[in-house]
Amino acid sequence: MGFLDKVKSGLNDAGNKAKVLVDVNRLKLQNSSKRKEIEELQQQIGQLVFEAAVGRRAEVGIHELQPKYDRILALEHEIQENKAQINALSDEKECVCGKTAPLEAKFCSSCGRTFDATPGL
Repeated sequence: MGFLDKVKSGLNDAGNKAKVLVDVNRLKLQNSSKRKEIEELQQQIGQLVFEAAVGRRAEVGIHELQPKYDRILALEHEIQENKAQINALSDEKECVCGKTAPLEAKFCSSCGRTFDATPGL
């Protein structure tokens, strides 16, 4: 029975890894669409400011821009939350340089920064 238990355990591990991969890819896809929305909002802000600067429209009021600023900040926060979930699912931590490293790593392989003893950083 030991052999069948090992096979069953291996299949369970493979199933769990596949589920993690699906979850990670779902979160990455969400982040991609959020980044695209941020770029669109930034372009809208730039267009409004440009048109006001060259005299094609009246001055741009903060009441026009603030909802766009708020949405960008909310999207950036959601992206950071998704990244934290991705790192937790992948057993990784993120360096301040933006690269990821295994949880047990003491240094970033990209920039050489020493990680604190606190998990997740």
